[in-house]
Amino acid sequence: MAANILNNRHSKLRFSGFIIVLAALVVVLLLIPPYHQPQSYTSATVPSGNITPMPKPGSPGRTSSGIKCGPGVRQVPWSHYAPICEPAWHGNNGGATSPGVTAKTITIDYRQIASTALQAFYAFLPASVIGTNSKVIQAMNVYIKLFNKDYELYGRHVVLKTFIPKGNFVQELDGAGTAQAQQDALTAKNLGSFADISTIGDTPIYQKYLSLQGIISYSLYGGTRSVFQQYSPYEYSVNKMCGSAMKADAAVIGKSLAGLPAIFAGDPAYHTKTRVFGLMYPNLPEWQNCMNTFESQLKAYGTTPAIVLPYSPNASTILGQTTSLMAQMKSAGVTTIVCPTCDFFTPILWSNGAETQNYYPEWYIAVYQDAYTQMIKQREWAHAFGLGAEYQPNTQQEAYKAFKIADPHGHYMISDYYIYEELLLFFDTLQAAGPDLTPATFKAGFANSESLPPSIPGGSYGGWAFGPGHFSPFSNFRIVWWDRSKTSPEDGKPGTWINCNNGTPYYYSNDAANLPDHQQLNCF
Repeated sequence: MAANILNNRHSKLRFSGFIIVLAALVVVLLLIPPYHQPQSYTSATVPSGNITPMPKPGSPGRTSSGIKCGPGVRQVPWSHYAPICEPAWHGNNGGATSPGVTAKTITIDYRQIASTALQAFYAFLPASVIGTNSKVIQAMNVYIKLFNKDYELYGRHVVLKTFIPKGNFVQELDGAGTAQAQQDALTAKNLGSFADISTIGDTPIYQKYLSLQGIISYSLYGGTRSVFQQYSPYEYSVNKMCGSAMKADAAVIGKSLAGLPAIFAGDPAYHTKTRVFGLMYPNLPEWQNCMNTFESQLKAYGTTPAIVLPYSPNASTILGQTTSLMAQMKSAGVTTIVCPTCDFFTPILWSNGAETQNYYPEWYIAVYQDAYTQMIKQREWAHAFGLGAEYQPNTQQEAYKAFKIADPHGHYMISDYYIYEELLLFFDTLQAAGPDLTPATFKAGFANSESLPPSIPGGSYGGWAFGPGHFSPFSNFRIVWWDRSKTSPEDGKPGTWINCNNGTPYYYSNDAANLPDHQQLNCF
């Protein structure tokens, strides 16, 4: 299922709930199920007998799939992100070390996407791009089969359970549907889940309640570090962290855009004008802290937006806001609209609104896959750029190759790209966690840089790195430009993202220190 997925991927999809809500939700306090605080699991809950420790990564021997293991060798040859190999393990894994874990299984769940949300999506993008619940489940089982066979899981294998939700992730992103999200988390608990792998269904609200039930989950929304620390060891991200992302965006604007002419604008009158920035962002609690970080970082570079326009993703007002927002941007003399946390649907509306007013600025925007970006008004988006990556042809993407290894005759879809990413990160961490599997050892696995070294360059998802204090693996980014005339290697249609600055990677850890200062982006 298409996810976001924030800018990584690259960017990863950040959804805002502007889709039509069919009925208002009335939350009755008495109907809300009680919280279930996660239990604390200690050695006293482990069955008698010593747990056989995991071998040292890179030890001599053969992996469970037959790979010759040694120093620096990866567990599988088909992934840029695989952990260091381990010889096949045999011994006592401790049995039921945690809820969702037995001597033979690790249970994960998938909360299906509400049918009303899917139907609304299909009004914008075809099912062949978005996918269906049944296709998501099929793809997940294909990947799980492959990982179960080739990764070291210490005598266990992962089992997927699915359920039809009470909640709707679109409503949850609007700040509604709290009671239903809580009920869904309780359902996941009752299914015996160790982790929830729900791709775009993991909203901040749902993820919070999963944490309170002691269930591991992954966010697509790259929240603040304080939130991940608050719900540790249960919450992780399949996107770059909000703070890191905002610092990176501010560095690009402060170093490569501010104080220079708006040469990428569609309106030639802007080409000789020093850039004037206008900032938009969804007016939701999940994004407010991110925007605070972003604006403070911009000020550190001596840059202040001429106008800041939070927009409500409320379904009843989103269409009416479009004309007003674009009119305000144009009236303020904005040459460069900045929306680093936009989802991949609202730009369709923004581009329509700008074009009706004959307004063609630069767009510094969240970057999503080619198939989504092709749906936006191309005359507007021919002037769009942001943090992301050039996309490889489908047949060269790791998700495609892995899918075909597991199911040579199966039908691969664009949306499988994101399903694979989340499962890849989960299985990487499972192997690094070792046989004594609990949320605490899972967190330790995420920090285990000996087992999880930096990814091999050239991977489909950019650079990954692990270590203490990490809740997201993303370590670097690139800057890309939308070329509407170039054929996409992803789907063969016109329009694709191309690298700026020769595809140079910039690192979150040093706030893009190697980005040239006061120098225009080279995107042609």
